[in-house]
Amino acid sequence: MNAASPDVLRRYLLGGVDAGARDEIEERLLSDDRVFWERLAIAEDELIDDYAAGALDEAACAAFESRFLCTAERRAKLEFARALRDYARAKAATRAGVWNWLRVPAAVPRWAVAAAAALLLIVPGVIWQFLPAGRAPAAVSVSLAPGLLRDAGGEIARVVPEPGCQILHLDLAAGGKAYAGYAATIYDVDGGAVWSQHNVGGVAREGATSVRLTLPCDLLPEGDYWVRLSGVAPGQEPTPLDRYDFRLLRD
Repeated sequence: MNAASPDVLRRYLLGGVDAGARDEIEERLLSDDRVFWERLAIAEDELIDDYAAGALDEAACAAFESRFLCTAERRAKLEFARALRDYARAKAATRAGVWNWLRVPAAVPRWAVAAAAALLLIVPGVIWQFLPAGRAPAAVSVSLAPGLLRDAGGEIARVVPEPGCQILHLDLAAGGKAYAGYAATIYDVDGGAVWSQHNVGGVAREGATSVRLTLPCDLLPEGDYWVRLSGVAPGQEPTPLDRYDFRLLRD
């Protein structure tokens, strides 16, 4: 049995392995095997995504609900996965509706109505959204530079979610070297981990790689935080990359 295989790890998380396999996996979890920890974290994230998507069979669903959802952190991640799916569906529907609306003849120029409907103003390190009264933004995106680059320019990046924001995207500038995947963890000023995301893909932009970390807008209280980004290559230990500092402020 290969304890590190995705299938075995998934069955372990659902309580479906025998005692020998369970002991082997838990022994490795007690060791300093960072690759194994990373594989287990990826298996957890994929299992949550599959459940939220309705992709598990009846037996797996029952095991997920009775055994896997045993911690507050896992339950919170499931709720966020559901919210993220709802957001993605709503965004896709909105795009289709806007496209159909643009094709309908109208007396008022479309660009004028669109400009009045929403204005997006981006300032270095800060993003603000202005929307019509009564319509809170669903998502806010902020681009963060690594610590060394930020230090050269001065101020810490500020993140200001609007009231009603559901999704916060942190776009991390990860440099030129691309990895098969990335892992990111957000820490508070005391060094406590408050959110992590694994198996994140990178997007090539202007000769560099951008990695998007997605989290609930209401997860973090006001304060200073930093993100540790790691590159993940198959069969190798995660490679620590850069640190990204930011200050979260609320209106």
